[in-house]
Amino acid sequence: MPKRWGRARAEHPSYTDFYRRSGYSGFQHEARSAGSLGVQLLNVRQDGHGLTDRATPDLLIGIRRRVARAPARYNLGDGWIDIPTDRPHTVAAPPLTDIDYQIDGPSELIIVAAPAQRLATAVESPALVERLAPVYERPFEDPMFPLLAGRAWTEAERADGLFVDSVALALLSALLSAADAHRSEGPAPAPPTDLRFTRVIDFIEAHLHQEITLTDLAAVACLSPFHFTRAFRARHGVSPLRFVQRRRVERSMRLLLQPHSRIADVAYACGFADQAHFTTVFRRQTGSPPGVWRAARLR
Repeated sequence: MPKRWGRARAEHPSYTDFYRRSGYSGFQHEARSAGSLGVQLLNVRQDGHGLTDRATPDLLIGIRRRVARAPARYNLGDGWIDIPTDRPHTVAAPPLTDIDYQIDGPSELIIVAAPAQRLATAVESPALVERLAPVYERPFEDPMFPLLAGRAWTEAERADGLFVDSVALALLSALLSAADAHRSEGPAPAPPTDLRFTRVIDFIEAHLHQEITLTDLAAVACLSPFHFTRAFRARHGVSPLRFVQRRRVERSMRLLLQPHSRIADVAYACGFADQAHFTTVFRRQTGSPPGVWRAARLR
């Protein structure tokens, strides 16, 4: 059974592990980590390159401290995005996404990487990755980022995990503010064709009794998880996994009204981990636990 999105898989190591085993390993670099959020810091000096960041579960913040006045750009899958080189800029990148880079000159940067799922839990925002979508496609300048990253690098050596976690959350807060500002400036991305969505909805309906991951749905639509989530939300108004959860509850309502149905059996038939999880989700969406909801309709 596949694991849920955001958890490390065998093919998705942490960003630090990827960096050490990739073409980047030939560049000067040092890694440190500290804190309960799983924050990894890489202090790197890179020459010009045309390398690809492979998908990892980590949200990435690349904070350039020194750049050459040479062309630099990256590609998340929808075309090349230029990185300004007149002064240092920050680039944020989503998890579980391959990112191509074409950097024509040397650069020095601190890369902050942290498991996206842990960050989403820390800020109580399950849709964190989607909320940050506008900043992935627009490098930005914030003079506080290099200062905070440099301080976090120093404190990580002293094993001050609390400070490193605080810096990560401060950077995340600034990214969310930037995303909200950018979101109000332009229209939402156009959704994929109806045929792609038809396949996705058919897949959901056929697998509601099983675990369904974001990676599964994105593969059906032939999109990266990042771009699929943006397009799905633009069409349906909710994230893909929230949509799946809603469909599970809607199917459970029909099953609960069948004669002699047991709540635990309904929970498993609709893909919930157990009856307790089912009850929590059902109550959140309907205002009543399953047994009370059913009793009110069978009187």
